[in-house]
Amino acid sequence: MSHSEAGANAPAALPEERLPFSTRCFYGLGSVSEGIKSTAFNAFLLFYYNQVLGLPGTLTGLAILLALVVDAVTDPLVGSISDNFHSRWGRRHPFMYAAPLPMAACFFLLFNPPASLGETPLFLWLTSFAVLVRVSMTLYAIPSNSMVAEMTPHYDERTSLVSYRFFFGWAGGITMYQLALRVFLAETPEFGDGRYNADGYGGFALAGAVGIAAAILICAVGTHRLIPTLKPPPEKTPLTPGRFYRELREVFGNHSYLMLVFAGLFSAIAGGYMDVVGLYMSTYFWGFSAQEIATLGLAAVPAFLLAVGMARPISERFDKRMTALGLATFAVLFGALPVFLRLVDLMPPNGHPLLLPLIFAHNLLLIVAIIIIGIVIASMIADTIDLGELMTGKRQEGMYSSAIAFTGKAVSGVGGFLAGVALDLVDFPRNVMEGVLPSIPQEKIFALGVAVAPVLVVLYLCSLIFLARYRITRESHAETLAELERRRLARGRG
Repeated sequence: MSHSEAGANAPAALPEERLPFSTRCFYGLGSVSEGIKSTAFNAFLLFYYNQVLGLPGTLTGLAILLALVVDAVTDPLVGSISDNFHSRWGRRHPFMYAAPLPMAACFFLLFNPPASLGETPLFLWLTSFAVLVRVSMTLYAIPSNSMVAEMTPHYDERTSLVSYRFFFGWAGGITMYQLALRVFLAETPEFGDGRYNADGYGGFALAGAVGIAAAILICAVGTHRLIPTLKPPPEKTPLTPGRFYRELREVFGNHSYLMLVFAGLFSAIAGGYMDVVGLYMSTYFWGFSAQEIATLGLAAVPAFLLAVGMARPISERFDKRMTALGLATFAVLFGALPVFLRLVDLMPPNGHPLLLPLIFAHNLLLIVAIIIIGIVIASMIADTIDLGELMTGKRQEGMYSSAIAFTGKAVSGVGGFLAGVALDLVDFPRNVMEGVLPSIPQEKIFALGVAVAPVLVVLYLCSLIFLARYRITRESHAETLAELERRRLARGRG
């Protein structure tokens, strides 16, 4: 039988294999930690260090990017170690139990640098704790994400399982965003606009740290009973540079997986770039108040509810590849449309009563598309793991799943760096305090829009190009599973 990814005359798809509701919930709850961390990194970290503490945008973006470079090594390394780890708690859970306390402590310190640090010490503080937060999250995210392919082999059930992860991840992120703008960074008579209040970020960081630790522990404890049912590790072999390199070559030799990595990377960078500059765009380009920005953030609530409910039915109807391609095309055409329209003076002016509803509706539709793309790509990665086993004879969930965590972190890494550079290129004011906003020249605000829209189009277009080169279909995946089962039966008879 050919190992081609496009299989003709494939056997019928596997029967429905629904996981218990409690299992889905406990597994999904862990993603609250990733939602909180992502919201902090994507929406507030650059703004806090640049606008509140006065660190140049390029240095702030560089610190976030350096943390991502460390992830480029630690993500697959933890994946390899997790795939081959031997313990009475299995391959995944020891790492999940090790993550919450260091993750929470580093997250809190990231938003609480010592007062009166100079530019270089502040840059080093940001870099150090951004790295430590990411490494701590890797200990949880890589083993946890690896469990998708182990918990069910079913083509569509994997999409449902990932949907729960996205549901809780977005719920955690949205909750944290609303708490930030409506509670910790809310306007006060004493200070004014709380977004520029350095003290408010301390309470924000403490709440985030507690939420992160609780979510990871709930996921680890709630899925502990699954340990006997998960895949056992292979025979013990020492982790050497040679073995690690061979494993990387095997994983990236899987064509469809490689295409997903690049597609997910560019999509994540685009989303992260928009997240990072989003507070700037909402504040300066569109002229919204903190309360209006919080209202815009609520668009994500119906969006993620719609996306989680629609992801599996749509991918069942059109298959995963065509679903991702169609929605990525929509993102390319629709994502930056309001900014382009404003640049040619076809949007309502700032302060017009129609502006907020229009941007709200745009955000809602775009977020629905982006979430479904993310769910489907994560489910597609689980399918490439089965193909990888067919090609190499090994299960490498950790190595494959490292792409999920890495592309998610690229949101705030590369996206944050590009945003920081863009802000410096247009010489956008920094360390802006309450009352200074009206003095920002209009040409600077216009330049901000010019710096955002074209970059988004290019990034989403790159993601679309790589998605088009993914080859696995429902039929070829069923063929892969059937061949793997035949091999297992043959080994058993042998």
